[in-house]
Amino acid sequence: MSLRYNLEITEKGFYKFTTELGVEYVAFFTEYSIQDSHGNNHKVFSFGFERSGQYISSKFSNKYDDRIKSTIVFIVREFFKQHGNEALIYFCFQEDEYARHRSIAFSKWHREELSGEIEHHRKHGIYNNEEIYMGILMLKVNPLRELILEAIDAYIDEIMTNK
Repeated sequence: MSLRYNLEITEKGFYKFTTELGVEYVAFFTEYSIQDSHGNNHKVFSFGFERSGQYISSKFSNKYDDRIKSTIVFIVREFFKQHGNEALIYFCFQEDEYARHRSIAFSKWHREELSGEIEHHRKHGIYNNEEIYMGILMLKVNPLRELILEAIDAYIDEIMTNK
């Protein structure tokens, strides 16, 4: 794995880094609770990162930067050090027509760097008449694995039907 970018933690607890080209990224987690079919509540986190402090809907034109991958992988590993029994969900929206590409990149990053300790479940569906890609990351040794996956599946199904 190549070197990662230097990270700064913002006062909101977000990770911030700047690439060699001067592009600033912010990576963040949003916590919420979902319920499984047995009535148990599970804390899950949604993971996102944005370029230049905003969601940019224009076509992405910068070339691939391996240090961004290394930085995001580091952040994911840090997340699981602190939240080992929780799941991490990410969404790839179609605003810039690259949702599928981002989903493939996340899968590749998982396969290359995280597959030893973290499992990855890819999903996709239709939301607001647009195809959306998403994934779930979870430690393979999570004792609540099955219950959390069931709850997340129900949550995602609800999102897709309640557009």
